[in-house]
Amino acid sequence: MKCPIVSRKNMGRPHPLPLSRQRAWRVLTPVFACLCLPWVNAHASAAQTLFTSGPQEFAGQKYYWLAEWTLEVTLPADVAPGDRLEVLFGSKGPHQRTLHCTYDGRSSTLADVRKQAFEWVELPLGTLAGGKRVVLSGKGPEPIAFLAGVRLRGKSNSAPEVKAVRTAAATSSGQHSATWAELPGFEITEQIRALWEPSPQEPDWARAERSARFAGIALGKVQRWLHEQCLPIRDERSGLFRPTGAEWNFQDTAADCYPFYVWAAFFTDKDVLETVMLDALKAEQRLCNDLDRLPVRYNMDEGRKVPTDFDAMVFGAAEYAKDGLVPIVEIAGRNHPWFDRMQGIADDLFKHARYDTPYGKVPSTNVEVNGDLLQVLPRLYSMTGRRPYLDWAHRLADHYLLPGKFVPSRLSDHGCEIIGGLGLLFAVDRTACPEKFEQYRPHLEHMFDEILRRGTNSDGIIVGELQAEAGSHDHVVTRDGWGYDLVGFLDYDLALGTSRYREAVRRPMTNLLKPRYLKFNWDHPSRDNVADSVEGGLYLLRQVPVAEAFLWADREIATLLVDHTDPDRLWGVHKLEANTVRTVLIHTMLHTRNTIARPWRQGLELGAAPCGDGIAVFVKSHKPYEGRIEFDIPRHRLWMGFEQDWPRMNAVPEWFAVEPDESHRYRVDNVDDASAQVISGKSLSEGLPVRIAPGKPLRLVIQREAGT
Repeated sequence: MKCPIVSRKNMGRPHPLPLSRQRAWRVLTPVFACLCLPWVNAHASAAQTLFTSGPQEFAGQKYYWLAEWTLEVTLPADVAPGDRLEVLFGSKGPHQRTLHCTYDGRSSTLADVRKQAFEWVELPLGTLAGGKRVVLSGKGPEPIAFLAGVRLRGKSNSAPEVKAVRTAAATSSGQHSATWAELPGFEITEQIRALWEPSPQEPDWARAERSARFAGIALGKVQRWLHEQCLPIRDERSGLFRPTGAEWNFQDTAADCYPFYVWAAFFTDKDVLETVMLDALKAEQRLCNDLDRLPVRYNMDEGRKVPTDFDAMVFGAAEYAKDGLVPIVEIAGRNHPWFDRMQGIADDLFKHARYDTPYGKVPSTNVEVNGDLLQVLPRLYSMTGRRPYLDWAHRLADHYLLPGKFVPSRLSDHGCEIIGGLGLLFAVDRTACPEKFEQYRPHLEHMFDEILRRGTNSDGIIVGELQAEAGSHDHVVTRDGWGYDLVGFLDYDLALGTSRYREAVRRPMTNLLKPRYLKFNWDHPSRDNVADSVEGGLYLLRQVPVAEAFLWADREIATLLVDHTDPDRLWGVHKLEANTVRTVLIHTMLHTRNTIARPWRQGLELGAAPCGDGIAVFVKSHKPYEGRIEFDIPRHRLWMGFEQDWPRMNAVPEWFAVEPDESHRYRVDNVDDASAQVISGKSLSEGLPVRIAPGKPLRLVIQREAGT
């Protein structure tokens, strides 16, 4: 059965149609080896069709990568012999990209590269005829083309009809593909359920040792990835990194690759953090800043900045601030220069804001950009107390919420950012601006209620696009952003002290072990999509513990994202793989309860499990080890300025933290030699000295002393 086609003809509108005027298409059935996904939100001007529902985005433009999609273009009946078919061809860096065309029984290949991120390029098809089909695909070892639209030039007044066909096979082969290992032990039982008791009163050493194995495998691989994969792609001349060739850009390289190279160094090699990673930060500012502190792309081979238009520059800067700098600041705090960089970008985005709204100028009309900024600005306000950050956040929130009945149409990545951003602002406004807190409340309730009514499947999991009608939408694409969305719901409840949406958060997590989510790609065949889904779930589990979801996250880590069966299966260096490492480290901190061994050594295992109001720590090493175990602190309060550890994207939840001062005291019991000592929280945060003999575990129980 074929999927329906959406074609918008001669509309000439500057924006996609509102959802209420779109037809809600459904995927009816898989077709042998491919999954067919029609355009839900195509936008045509004159005789063109832009792919505004494309699954990926570059320079503010949605696109389809032909390595993962085949595009079937049907020519309209009024096409004339002299008409030409053109594609909106994407370019990243200096290398040509190829696409293959099949038309009227003939095949041809186009290889091109352009100066701009997207330019219209004519396809070499010869004479066109109405009703015939052009098939665009990608194959071969060369870089594959990505397209943002198609159009007819000439006498035709009709836009081509386009259907996207998703290939079923993973496009990246071998260790970087979404290929699951086979491992037993991930069926929910009462014994397994007991592993996830939130606060057992006695130490569970089997649980702590299991967590140590998970963390040991993950951190061992992350350290190897840092040294074997990331550091070798550093460009010596510029000090930047080259994960995808000669061009350093800000929407991918700086936003999705570099921050998790930094995370890998933070957790496994602080010498690299304080040298190579800081040097890269200095280099990107020196080489890329273009409009005050707003950066543009940089070509490392040519040693020059790449000209970039204003909207693309703003898009890259916002992505870098939210996805690149926020996660680093969340773990490193404000006393490192990454914080200054984030602050400078936010300041200059609003200094140069050029789009008028009834509430003041904003930097962009792109909902993703503004959602990014709504995640950055409440953090900056809470960290600094500077009122402009809160005012700018309110300006964006007013723009979307106050006209009434705002609900984003895209509920996954490249659209859902605003949901979590509005939720975080609402939480901050509880004390920062009670007037706005009350003003926004009914608008957020409407948004959240409509998402639950028109944007979930029968398991309560949020789907990729808001639907026209209420119901359980099991036949539309379920993407990986469901947890990101529910973060906003949870912020609402925590800020108000209510449970209005608690069941909406809990229910989908109880269903994640269903067979339908076994070896489930969530969007397209890469590890990144599974990683995004697990990441979103982990943000929720800190506040709403659900045994099925904990076990699901462990399963996805053990069988895919880390792969416990293959010690040499690491990750690539591009953004999809670096994002996977991000999730691996967030999950690892669950299993160590935020403790970190310094220095990290191969063969080390460190895990922890809750025990009363403290934790039980299990450490083992295959070789003699001497070092320190650092304990986390309430970063949300001491660094971020939040009154609670609000659920939020691009953060590491706090599973256990000590107060880092001399007045708070903690009892440390060594259960193997029956010794005990009382240590200040400050000393634990700086690192508890440990010495471990090969094969002889160290077991410690850490609990806060009464009255301190």
